[in-house]
Amino acid sequence: MNLKYLLTLFILLLSLGTFAEEPKDTAFANLYKRYLQLYSDSDETAFYEATEKMKAHYLEQNNFVSFYKVWLNELLYDSENGKNYKAIKKAGLMVKDMDARNEKHYEIVYAALGNIYDARGNYRMAMKYYNDALNACSPKDSSSLLGIYSRIASLQAHRESKKAWEMNEKMGKMAVKYPRYYKVYIVLKSEIAFYLKDKKKFDEAYAQYLQIRKDHPNLDEYGKDMMKMVYAVFHGDYETALEILSHESMDFDPLDRCDMRIQVYEMMGNQQKALEEVSYRRDLRDSLNSDMLFESINEINAEMGLNMIEEEAHKNQKKATKRQNLLLIVALLFLIAVLGLVISRNIMRRRHQKELMKQNKELEIALSRAEESDRMKDSFIEHVSHEIRTPLNIITGYAQIITNPEYELDDEERNRMLNDINKNTSKITYIVNELLEIAEDDSKQHYPKNDLIAVNEFCRKIMDYAERINSGRLKMLFNSELTDDFSFYSNRHVLEKVIEQMLNNAIKFTHTGFVELKVHESPDHGVVRFIVTDSGIGIAEENQEHVFDRFFKEDPFKQGFGLGLTMCRKMAILLGGSLFLDKEYKAGARFILTLPKVNDQTLSS
Repeated sequence: MNLKYLLTLFILLLSLGTFAEEPKDTAFANLYKRYLQLYSDSDETAFYEATEKMKAHYLEQNNFVSFYKVWLNELLYDSENGKNYKAIKKAGLMVKDMDARNEKHYEIVYAALGNIYDARGNYRMAMKYYNDALNACSPKDSSSLLGIYSRIASLQAHRESKKAWEMNEKMGKMAVKYPRYYKVYIVLKSEIAFYLKDKKKFDEAYAQYLQIRKDHPNLDEYGKDMMKMVYAVFHGDYETALEILSHESMDFDPLDRCDMRIQVYEMMGNQQKALEEVSYRRDLRDSLNSDMLFESINEINAEMGLNMIEEEAHKNQKKATKRQNLLLIVALLFLIAVLGLVISRNIMRRRHQKELMKQNKELEIALSRAEESDRMKDSFIEHVSHEIRTPLNIITGYAQIITNPEYELDDEERNRMLNDINKNTSKITYIVNELLEIAEDDSKQHYPKNDLIAVNEFCRKIMDYAERINSGRLKMLFNSELTDDFSFYSNRHVLEKVIEQMLNNAIKFTHTGFVELKVHESPDHGVVRFIVTDSGIGIAEENQEHVFDRFFKEDPFKQGFGLGLTMCRKMAILLGGSLFLDKEYKAGARFILTLPKVNDQTLSS
């Protein structure tokens, strides 16, 4: 969730009720509006001047709560503009000022520190300060509570999704009378449902989002990209979701985009891409923290430079003053050296931690693979035994009868038994060849894509093959949105195997009705989609997540290893594409194969 947008809302929340106290004060009303506008501008001088006027106004009224909230806004402004050292320093001054006035509004300072660490991806420190702010906040201060709830829910969405859901619901109950903040609650609800992988919760939030946009058409566009991205994911359109996450958006911070891409890749089953994104996110977070440290050094250098200028301007003052300035310079130089050492040690420590984390990750992966290998070995033995036992029993039984002189067989009986032996021998040979082919495909990292495929002609030939398998039992349909000259580069043999397997499955599990192969292009995403739809028995909802698992069969008595769809998805990925089940289609089963449209052979090798 975009931190800058929430900070702007936080500013407005902290001002709820403040402006309403003085509706007749036109001068203050103008100052207030100007102050809010300047928060999003780059004119720092004007913002700081407006801030000082706002603070002075509230001090005159002895309104210390509003005074400190405006001061908090100044800290948030500094942090948003990369001046974390200055923001943290002002937080310390706020605490001293509160102590001096005996005004203990510490939740304001804690909230500011939480936002500073949140912006740098430091989850532990951000949560600490947000919780401190929550504990220190008065139950009657609804505006502050609303802002803190939204920040905690946003921060927890990825790591502690169930807790985030509970916190966001608290925010929703309070925000219901403020449409702008209630929309934030809905968008957060959608984000948390995404991390929970709970489509039902998202559908509910999506309906609420459409309703609030209808009821309040003048609301800003915030949340639009988030809703589109999550909608695409829950409808299996991962390419669109990744496309949305690849662009700069008011809905996503850089670290948010990383977390969401990781989730999308995991839902796609692409663990390699997920691990690459995890590594990239770690480097980005380290970079943000390093920026925070170096920015602190720059602020210290600026202060030191200011002191040196003052020293030059007052060089004729008393020697004691000069000595004091020199001592200050020495102290600052010493502080810079210490900070440099801390940064150096921190970088070395992080490198060491990254190496250890990498080694631990590799060990975890190796252990997981070993355990998976054991499970796969057991499943493999079980399935091979099941598939081969029946034909072997037939071959053995008939061979014993034929070779036993006690049985008197006529020529017709003998020929029938010999034909059955030959048929079951061929069946075992087919099983062995299938296993060898699977083993060969499993060892590949990619397929060359050097074949120029005229899509319509290619699909018609495959449909001829499918019609022979069908033998006129079902209605076989082919629909194309492409012209006959449409072509792209891929691997003809592999693509043929994938589509034939999809059609085989559709024919096998459809008793009456139709099987359709449809093909179309998505120019926006540079892909070609092959869609196989049938009117068959469909796939039970509880099994839809497992149809691509190895050895999975809905009907354990059906012939086969349960590897067809597993290998189809593997081959689709090695072709640079994807294969997924359309869970929204209920009149049978629908599988969608998506491949990149490659027009140049030099790009496809």
